[in-house]
Amino acid sequence: MSYGIQWLLPVLDSVDEGDYVTIPDFGGGLADMRAMDVSADGIIMVGYGNNKRGLIGFHADMTDPLLPVVKQLSIQDADTLQTLRASSAQAVSGDGTVIAGYGSTKKANRAFVTTVLDATTDPITLESAILPMLGGGKFAEAYAMTPDGAIIAGRSDSPKGPVACIWFVDETTGEWVVKSLGALSKKSKDAVATGIAYRPESAVGELMVVGYSQTNLYPSEAFVWTGNPVLEDDEIGYFYDLEYILTKTGVGEASGMGSEWILNEATGISAAGDRIVGWGVNPEGGVEAWVVTGFPFDELVFTHE
Repeated sequence: MSYGIQWLLPVLDSVDEGDYVTIPDFGGGLADMRAMDVSADGIIMVGYGNNKRGLIGFHADMTDPLLPVVKQLSIQDADTLQTLRASSAQAVSGDGTVIAGYGSTKKANRAFVTTVLDATTDPITLESAILPMLGGGKFAEAYAMTPDGAIIAGRSDSPKGPVACIWFVDETTGEWVVKSLGALSKKSKDAVATGIAYRPESAVGELMVVGYSQTNLYPSEAFVWTGNPVLEDDEIGYFYDLEYILTKTGVGEASGMGSEWILNEATGISAAGDRIVGWGVNPEGGVEAWVVTGFPFDELVFTHE
């Protein structure tokens, strides 16, 4: 059995340092609860588990850390009334009110975003939207969002394969739109965005997105995309694999994280965009976690061509 858990700080007399509590499962299905994200204050946790009918997302209120209030997420588009058969909550905004993830239809997975209107009701009161896919695509999945919940990152299928993408609300129509970020390989596309951050006043765009993509050399390599959340083609910004940036700018020399590493996946990014975490294969051939610090903020200067 597996459970979502929350490690508790020694702030209560009844809780010893290092103790933890489990997030209760839904009962009747597999005991498989997984916590995926948490609000800035640590009060709201989201993730997914299983009930009798399959995968279902959850919203857990940890105001009382010893008595978590766990509610299932039922996603129905507010406009079309389409209801997802299953759900998986992957990301939550800093204030805990906006949740993104994906769920299933009869045909494939669809990305969603939902706003918590009232967490005290049963079922929890939500206002949801099923996010659009790229033209010709068959599925879409959301995995990350900016702290304010305004921009969501993930992937959408396309005629050439799944590509990393972002979603945001168009200022003119007031509707959610999707923008393709692309993939590192131009032939066989398979990419997903897993982290996103604001970078105000950056010369290469106010957004920074990380993730991983198939390349011509490897099934998966970490990437960095920068740009602006607009539908038109960006005139600034870049899309490179992370190892290329580190070796060509010389940033990777200080830590030895150069061409001898294979940085397979970037899985997260700090709010300031200056630290990226993930995992890869080290020079000895072992799988190892890594963190990149001091990532270049503005235009890249390739001094090590």
